[in-house]
Amino acid sequence: MKTISLLVLLSLAAMNVYSQHTAWRPGEMEIKIQFRSPQDAKLLGSMNLNTDIYSSYAWAYVVPEELSRIKESGLNFEIVKPDLNAWSSSFGDALVPQGYYTFNQIKNIADSLVAAYPSICKKVTFGQAASMEELAALKISDNVNADENEPEILFDGGIHGDEIGGSQNVIMFARDLCRNYGTDPDITDLIDHREIWLYYCVNPWGRNNMSRYNMNGVDINRDFGYMWGFEGGSSSPFSQPESKALRSCKLDNQFAVYTNYHSGTEIVSYPWSNRVTLAPDKDQFNALAQVYVNTSGYTYLAYGQGALVMYLIQGATKDFDYGSMGSVSWSIEISNNKQPDASQISYYYNINKPAMLALITHCGFGIQGTITDAITGQPVAAAIFEGSNYPSYSDPQVGDYHRYLIPGTYTLKVVANGYESKTITGINVGSEQCSTVDIQLQPLSGQYAYRVITSHIPNFDGFSPGDEGYSAACLSAPDQVSYSLGKGGYIIVDMLDTIYNADGNDVIVYEGDGSPEGYSVYAGNTMDGPWINLGSGTGTTSFDMGIYSVDQARFFKILDDNNGSANVNDAGFEFDAIASLHPPIPDTLGHLNGIIYNGETGLPIQGGIIISGDSMCYGDENGSYNIDLLRGDKTVWAVAENFGPHCDTIYLAPATVTNHDFYLYPNVGISDVFTRPEARLWPNPATNDITVSFYLPEFQRIAIKLVNNIGKEIKVLGKTDFAPGNHTITLNLDEKAGKLKPGFYTLVLDGTSFYKCLKMIKSN
Repeated sequence: MKTISLLVLLSLAAMNVYSQHTAWRPGEMEIKIQFRSPQDAKLLGSMNLNTDIYSSYAWAYVVPEELSRIKESGLNFEIVKPDLNAWSSSFGDALVPQGYYTFNQIKNIADSLVAAYPSICKKVTFGQAASMEELAALKISDNVNADENEPEILFDGGIHGDEIGGSQNVIMFARDLCRNYGTDPDITDLIDHREIWLYYCVNPWGRNNMSRYNMNGVDINRDFGYMWGFEGGSSSPFSQPESKALRSCKLDNQFAVYTNYHSGTEIVSYPWSNRVTLAPDKDQFNALAQVYVNTSGYTYLAYGQGALVMYLIQGATKDFDYGSMGSVSWSIEISNNKQPDASQISYYYNINKPAMLALITHCGFGIQGTITDAITGQPVAAAIFEGSNYPSYSDPQVGDYHRYLIPGTYTLKVVANGYESKTITGINVGSEQCSTVDIQLQPLSGQYAYRVITSHIPNFDGFSPGDEGYSAACLSAPDQVSYSLGKGGYIIVDMLDTIYNADGNDVIVYEGDGSPEGYSVYAGNTMDGPWINLGSGTGTTSFDMGIYSVDQARFFKILDDNNGSANVNDAGFEFDAIASLHPPIPDTLGHLNGIIYNGETGLPIQGGIIISGDSMCYGDENGSYNIDLLRGDKTVWAVAENFGPHCDTIYLAPATVTNHDFYLYPNVGISDVFTRPEARLWPNPATNDITVSFYLPEFQRIAIKLVNNIGKEIKVLGKTDFAPGNHTITLNLDEKAGKLKPGFYTLVLDGTSFYKCLKMIKSN
């Protein structure tokens, strides 16, 4: 009874908190501002209000005090919704305008698709919203429970809860894909060859309360960490559970293309939104945007860089997906009205559906392949740079990568911790084709920053032409190409693997130019902290985690010392790279153990020998052996005196112990299949002295030669005349052949009419 009472009290408390929260700020209203000149847009942008700014107008969400500032500025506005809280509550139990699905209805449709089409549709939950609703996506693919070597694409909707067309379209699209699999050949082909992800509602509370914000009053599309900037009520990067959940979806996958649906105008807005500097991949963005425009049902659908065709914002999802993930990413505004009449639901869905299908098709064009360990063939987690653009990433489980590219000739650089970097030039990509480039990497010790998670430049105006903003410059090994942190700015990087405290310094931060600047370094075990200060440096500096009782860390935050000028060329610390000073040595070895048995008696053989190439070990008194060999497929011999040898081919995985027993059968010596009983040698295996016996039917000179295991003569051990009859001679290998490596050899007796080959095993 006490437990039940406590649960009831907790539920009532939660309901009380929920009921006290309103969808909008007290007195907040929606206004529309018509621009009379470009200066009006610039003026509005400088006022730090919650706005959606388009080419000729803007939507603004203001409280009375902010409206007074609008009036004083002289901007031309009209109040569209004078009380947004009253407007959102007017829907009552319906929660959303008539004809639209509530969040629970969307969720129920998703669940019904999973139940009805389990072979192609599954739900993956990534977290809970601030208001406790589940945050999930549908994955649709032919082998839905497998991670396959296929391009991945993500659509999401509802990040702004009052822009209701996006989530509506996404769940309707999911239903159409499932229902038409197996009957529509085009949809069937796409599901068979793509992994399609549909994150059906980013902000459930916002949808059910017709609010732009989540329950905590934060605009999720200003809460993402890449070039984050305190906008939309966001107090820190990824401050909200909705942001963290969507981030998990992105980091857990490798999306070639990402679409974030909005409404309020009709436009495709691609990176950058945080700066006017053109993105390196603008040609790819333009080409794929043109595909969307041409295949959609819009009479006219504009597209371009967000900061130029719309307005400057910081903390946008599309900038994170491009800057941190290397995806073709954008926001697509599907309707001029944020809440089109219910009669237009089908219209907006039908004009976007063919374009969504086209994106799924085209996300597989460009370059694809697998990145694997050159020795084991196992997948490698790697960053793939196309030229100097932002890297995309391979799947660490499968090893596949997919990058959308337009026709042309390209150079790829592949970088991975624990491997030697590799550059491939002259890769040709045809129109609407995909070139496959499989890449094998050689192990090499080294650990550097793998991915950028968060970046922040305080008071950045987005217009500094000299600020290259190339955050990817701090990834991989130092190369004198650096990222400018900005005055007082910081960046958070993921090292992929944990760095452990050891004796002395643990990490080194490299500055990319000859003018030393100051900064501080922080360490954390999660990308959101908590952060522990490891101290300050000037220029290239090493840091000891142990001084600050940091046992391990995977994420590092580099913070500029706030000296110098802001919004100028190369403002702040020039961050070239961060490296572990004791990176793990690539474990190129597999570990093999087992027991050497007598095959007739089943008893262990004492003192047996295991040989593979130049490596060898002895069995102990119990027949047990242990040997470390280069990973991969290995040919392994087991031998013992008075037993015939046995050979097996064994696959050895890196850093893994493989157990394999050998069974030998009694035999006297080892002779070649071409050798008759007239000749034999012993002991075999031999350490130094060997004895050879043979019979000659007539007088002749015999040359005794040593041949290696590939048939190359390496030494003549002697030439002697022998009379007819039996002969026994003893040879000292160290004296006659020098220090031989352990392994397999052939002793050749070569006479005028006598030729014998005797197999020999040299042990230590």
